[in-house]
Amino acid sequence: MPVKNMVVLFDESGTPAISNDQRTDWFIGVGVAYQQSNERSIFAKCEADFGLSNSKPLKNDRIGTSRVIRMANLLAGLPLSVYVSAVNTANPTLRNIIGKYESFGAKARQNFRQIRKRPIPQIIHSHVLDHCLFNLITGYFEEYGSDAAFAIFIDDWSIPENDIDISLEHRAKSLYEKISPLCSDFKKGRLVTIAPLELLNKDSDRKRFVDGVASTFNRAYLNPNNKKYSIEAVEAFKNCKRAQFGDATQHSIDIMQRVMNEAPDRG
Repeated sequence: MPVKNMVVLFDESGTPAISNDQRTDWFIGVGVAYQQSNERSIFAKCEADFGLSNSKPLKNDRIGTSRVIRMANLLAGLPLSVYVSAVNTANPTLRNIIGKYESFGAKARQNFRQIRKRPIPQIIHSHVLDHCLFNLITGYFEEYGSDAAFAIFIDDWSIPENDIDISLEHRAKSLYEKISPLCSDFKKGRLVTIAPLELLNKDSDRKRFVDGVASTFNRAYLNPNNKKYSIEAVEAFKNCKRAQFGDATQHSIDIMQRVMNEAPDRG
């Protein structure tokens, strides 16, 4: 069976912090996957609405609702799939446990790696990233099933220098080890490789494109009293069944609780 070379782009929206002064209680991660061979045609069709040829990238706050709906309708007709993972930062259980987890992690990082603690925004971001990538890739095998190799590009989101290897190389290895055995359950195709993740740290068509995709979905997660709030774009895209949505709040809670419970020394 021929191996399909798949590209995955990831971006985030919102503030992954625990506070009472935010435009939204939700932090979302948006992943989009497509065959590499389709990339040129996808970008050509999105060039105008996504600002791929503009002298400067589009700013989310300057994209009007009508344009976002137009972008959603355009995406709905393209050969790609989208997964949106969301964490509700107002969830009281999450708020209670993540403070404990931050302190727990700070002690472990100091004792075993002699590095500074990982703050709450980076903890939430990593959980959303993992949840999104896992579901996007497994969704591919559930839907299509062809043998595939994945190249993943993520937004350059202030990853600490000491965590670069873990965030990029180890994450790819961990995803492969989790997903590869599941392919036998799908009975369609196999996961050939997941390359070490790469950062979208320079302006490019890929970066602008995934920024636009994230802007298309983030409006539905804003507070309803925000003038940018709108569910029209999400509803337009849902109709084509190319997008899946997952609440990663409990996923994040479960991970933090399990890690602390399984630690050999909690003292």
